[in-house]
Amino acid sequence: MKATIAALCFLTAAVCVIALLPENICRAPHAVTSCAASAREMWYFDNNTDRCQKYTGCGTGMNDFGSENCCKDACPYGKK
Repeated sequence: MKATIAALCFLTAAVCVIALLPENICRAPHAVTSCAASAREMWYFDNNTDRCQKYTGCGTGMNDFGSENCCKDACPYGKK
């Protein structure tokens, strides 16, 4: 179990480092989807506030991230 968690953490970190998104994708409107059964805490880049914002949802869009750090790494275009 620990090895699985460690592997998932490593893969998540690798995706965050590699995935710097173009600014137009980060600034695209955030899609709201319905997925009550599989909803989880996610992050997206909010074009109105220029910051990464937390929400509960599916994480099905290109502007959806599993953590605040991943969001900030992929979309460094907003306020620090």
